[in-house]
Amino acid sequence: MFDDALPDFALRGETGIDLFARSDDDAHRRARFRCVATLGDDGTLVDHMPDAKRDQNALRATAEALATDPLLTPFVLADVTSWPKASDLGNPIRLFLYLDFLRAWQVADMAAARFEAGLRRDPGTLPGDATRLPAVILPILDFNQLSRGSRVARALLPLLNAQLADPAFREPKNGGTGYALRMLGDLCLRGKDAALALQCYETAVASGDNPFRRRKAIEAARAAKNAEALARHRAAYAERWRLPADLAEDKDTE
Repeated sequence: MFDDALPDFALRGETGIDLFARSDDDAHRRARFRCVATLGDDGTLVDHMPDAKRDQNALRATAEALATDPLLTPFVLADVTSWPKASDLGNPIRLFLYLDFLRAWQVADMAAARFEAGLRRDPGTLPGDATRLPAVILPILDFNQLSRGSRVARALLPLLNAQLADPAFREPKNGGTGYALRMLGDLCLRGKDAALALQCYETAVASGDNPFRRRKAIEAARAAKNAEALARHRAAYAERWRLPADLAEDKDTE
């Protein structure tokens, strides 16, 4: 339906205006949407994918333009007279972009809701195969569902920590446990729960240590103003790898 030059687009999220990018997932024959940045209610733009080097001014302009977007006109799915019309828009393809997003969001939301229901139904039990955790958590991250990410993190951390305490535990070859925890930590950090994010990253490190996971733990410790955890993770990083200059700096722990 779409070409490869689709612009980033904006929606109202939990903490401000979320900016999304769409790409084609050829492996699954479907579109993938990712939250790439958030313009907070305080006016701060947070780039969730800085390595992509998106134009920050363009992201901010897209977010700010949402306030006057004609697609904001309220409509009801069951009332055809209220629907926006592609023919009335300056760029009609945008309407189909939002419709595609709505479908993908609803599918992901149903899957995440089923996973949460499983956690509630059998407390103390990890639903399904732990190696599939990333497939469950990735859409929650992609759609920037912050509240759900925090709920899932609080439910999963005791289960995964118990799993890690088993001497026989070995992280799956795909690194699934640590990857899922890293994504949950990112969601918690975006949601301003740095202490919970730190727990996620520390559990990720326990499942399999690497420089990236240690970096995330250091960043969360800074955000949580946890001087003890900051010093501990810095020392652990420096013991195995060369400590980058930005990780050696004291920030936000006073």
